[in-house]
Amino acid sequence: MIHPAFVDQRLLVAEDEPLIAIDLARILNEEGATVIQASSVPNALRLIETSPLSAGVIDIRLGVDDAGPICDALHQRRVPFVFFTGDADAPPQRWRSTPVVGKPTMSSLIVGALKYAITADRRGIFANTSEEVAGAVVGADQRIIDAEERIARVRRLMARLHAIGFDTTVAGKVLATMIESLDLMREHRRSFASQTWTRSMVPSPKV
Repeated sequence: MIHPAFVDQRLLVAEDEPLIAIDLARILNEEGATVIQASSVPNALRLIETSPLSAGVIDIRLGVDDAGPICDALHQRRVPFVFFTGDADAPPQRWRSTPVVGKPTMSSLIVGALKYAITADRRGIFANTSEEVAGAVVGADQRIIDAEERIARVRRLMARLHAIGFDTTVAGKVLATMIESLDLMREHRRSFASQTWTRSMVPSPKV
């Protein structure tokens, strides 16, 4: 693995459990990162407003607050992030392409997940899809083409990261979710086409 992995990068750690936050900071510091810590949603939002960030490691909940506003703020600034949570099923559907690392974990998993998120963002894997361009309404066929292209790019990225020694386990789970979503889109497309064909075979009523 290329070591250290995060030289000259500023990483936000949004975590309300002190011991976990300390451990995360240690892991990321050892990889060359400058770690900025926040233990609450308001604190994290202030840091996002005032600090240039390369990426974030975000717990789903900070105290009694949901971390959704943190995710929204990072997303608006095109800052990639990963979830680090004790509930791997907690992330909402909106963030289904975001890597999720379950607690507890090995350092290689969190480093690999973060490296994947940062590299995918730099390569624009999830940017400028047809659905996002000028708010265009995109047909089912184009959404399937976009999804197939993203999956192919993620596979190539994972192969490159694996070749230089990064753990791609978490990225593999993201890929599996993407493939599942693609299969659902294809099934919906087939169902819609079948219904359209059936309707076309029904004779028009005579006047």
